[in-house]
Amino acid sequence: MRSSPLDDAMYPSDSSTDSKQAKKSSSLHYYYFCPQKTLRLPTFYNQQGTTRPFYLFPLFLLINIITMADRAIIPGASQEFLAFLGGALDSPAVVKNNPDAGLGILQAAFMIGYTLAIILSGHYVHKIKWKPLVFFGLCVWWLGVLGSGNAKQYNSFYVLLFSRMATGCSEAAFQVVAPPLIQDRAGKRAGFWLSIFLMGLPLGLSVGYIYGSHMATSELWGWDWAYYWMCIGSFPLLVVFAFVRDVTNG
Repeated sequence: MRSSPLDDAMYPSDSSTDSKQAKKSSSLHYYYFCPQKTLRLPTFYNQQGTTRPFYLFPLFLLINIITMADRAIIPGASQEFLAFLGGALDSPAVVKNNPDAGLGILQAAFMIGYTLAIILSGHYVHKIKWKPLVFFGLCVWWLGVLGSGNAKQYNSFYVLLFSRMATGCSEAAFQVVAPPLIQDRAGKRAGFWLSIFLMGLPLGLSVGYIYGSHMATSELWGWDWAYYWMCIGSFPLLVVFAFVRDVTNG
């Protein structure tokens, strides 16, 4: 006897119930194991060919941290540097007799180089594109860090002096460009990203004090290897920065 539509609605057959359960099970399996949306990171360049802030701002932060850490190696290992300055082959008499004065001269050389270069960088950033200016400065900074480590191998006060001055000069270009660029590109989140970037200053100095002290007192390494390892660790950042593009004013 054939059932009426009303009977089918009130008393569904086993076959229709099984079909609904099978469809439900299939949809659940697809939902959990075959998601339609996947998490994808944005590309390194946008449609105009400019590096996205998603990558550029964290790169700026890492560079800020590592350059600040470089500043703090000498203060963090002052005793070891005092011993070096007092025994270096070409240390002037004032430094040999008073290594503390030599330590002050090293820090002053860095700040003099930084002060002069930041004025020049602030001028030339309006004349040339910022990416070559900053990249050139970072490459010189990298060579200055390498020279700082080599100063111990050469037992030379002047190698260390001019290497520290070079790091100050080259660091200035980055510090001139990064904050206004973040302000210009971050939009409504400019304050947030600027605070994150500036956080790298005390964080980098803190890391540098600890890192320099630990490396200088290590029986295996020494303060020269504090600079060598910094060269090794910062090299990938330079490689990534080489691929940064800015079609607007880069």
